[in-house]
Amino acid sequence: MDNAVATAAINEPEPGSLLIVSDCTSSRHKYKRTLSQVCALVAQSLLMMDLGMMIVVPTIVIGALHNAKEDLSLDDDQSSWIGSIMLLCQPLGCLLSGFVQGVLGRKRAMLLVNVPHLAAWYLLYAADSPWMLYTASVAMGIGIGFLEAPTMAYIGEISEPDIRGTLSTFASTFIVLGHLLEFMLGYLFSWREAMLISCLVPVTASIATFLIPESPVWLLMKGRRDEALSSLRWLRGWSSVEEVNEEFHKLELYCQESKIEFKNFMEAKIRKSSGYTGVPDSEFVTQKKPSVVDMIRDFLRPGILIPLRLVVAYFFFFHAASLTAMRPYMIEVFTRLDVPLTPNKLTVISAVLQVTGAITCICLVRLVGKRTLSLVSMSGCALCCLSLGVYTYTITQLQWSTAPTIPLLLFCTLYFTINLGISPIPWLLISEVFPTRGREVAGSLCAAIFYVNAFLVSKTWINLQNLVELYGCFFLYGILAVVGIVHVFIYLPETEGKTLSEIEKDFARKNAR
Repeated sequence: MDNAVATAAINEPEPGSLLIVSDCTSSRHKYKRTLSQVCALVAQSLLMMDLGMMIVVPTIVIGALHNAKEDLSLDDDQSSWIGSIMLLCQPLGCLLSGFVQGVLGRKRAMLLVNVPHLAAWYLLYAADSPWMLYTASVAMGIGIGFLEAPTMAYIGEISEPDIRGTLSTFASTFIVLGHLLEFMLGYLFSWREAMLISCLVPVTASIATFLIPESPVWLLMKGRRDEALSSLRWLRGWSSVEEVNEEFHKLELYCQESKIEFKNFMEAKIRKSSGYTGVPDSEFVTQKKPSVVDMIRDFLRPGILIPLRLVVAYFFFFHAASLTAMRPYMIEVFTRLDVPLTPNKLTVISAVLQVTGAITCICLVRLVGKRTLSLVSMSGCALCCLSLGVYTYTITQLQWSTAPTIPLLLFCTLYFTINLGISPIPWLLISEVFPTRGREVAGSLCAAIFYVNAFLVSKTWINLQNLVELYGCFFLYGILAVVGIVHVFIYLPETEGKTLSEIEKDFARKNAR
């Protein structure tokens, strides 16, 4: 089918439908549309909360078992692996996710991920050897990596453009809520009891995910038009067909354009390989099934590579500015700097501040946009890192008297500022900047690179600290954060309030220039 026929095959809006859609977006219907999308995101948000809980598990386990005299005991080497093996295994889950969600869909992928999550929580509860802890960490790492791409793709594909940023930030906030919940459980209960109670989260998430619809964009890409229409009606306030007719028509055009673009790519490849150019485009029929090489070449097109470069670099500078490398060793660093609170209390406070920053991001992202929030957040983190470097240098090298309130305030500011922008926003970009054809693999690849970077900085923290001292670590990551400010200023466009089609065209224009 040529382009003209393919476009004609899509149903045109019925007369008067534009007026109906206009009415349905009035204030008396808007709340229903928003409510239905929030309901869909609740299940996804529970998965994100489970993810956040698992991320801080090494801090709790290492704090309880490192050189412990009772129960299990972990030596220095075992503790370092508990702190990093999860990050090492997450890229495997990310790459597996790109294939699975493309075949099974976003909803089934999010259902499937609860299996390793539940198994990991129970293994931690029942662990009687370091190897059971390692196995649980591997299961958690694969599950976390598997989760990122389908959840981000789902958010981008079900949300309306004017509230996508707010809803995406709302979902990402549940990651830091997971930090807070797990730290609270670790503070109130023994570490084993905390792991057992945590089993309830993936069970609840499975039930909630079962009740939500599949992504209408994925269904359209698979040719399941009636199911896609039903899904969109559910997501737009359980509306009638007439009320969603215009938006559904645009989604069909968007998905059809993606399919036609790939068809044209394959046709051009076949003509070039055969050397025959006499058949008009309208009569040319693709006979060759795309090979793996063809799929890779299609993935490496500028429409994917330009946003991929943006997101990967953003993640790199996030790890520097947020001091990701320090996370497994937070308690040790707080102790070395004589922070005037017990380390366990400070971990809870840090989680509260992260939640506060994330809520602030929700309130501001629609008003000021992702680009401005990114610049403010990255700048604040860079200032905190450099200030921590100056303070640590003065008390360790110049032997000045300590002022414990200073690092306390700097760490509090850092944890608030991280979630004001640079923590949630790159994940929101994954749900927006990649075209439909390739979004699964691109999102999975970004998540894999994120966790590879996290593993490398975490595993090398002690070595780096031995090489350049603690103040040198703060200075290094602070300087990288300053470079990150420049990167965000030059390369990050504003995507807030734009449709997925408009964002894709913006990146296409960047490539043309």
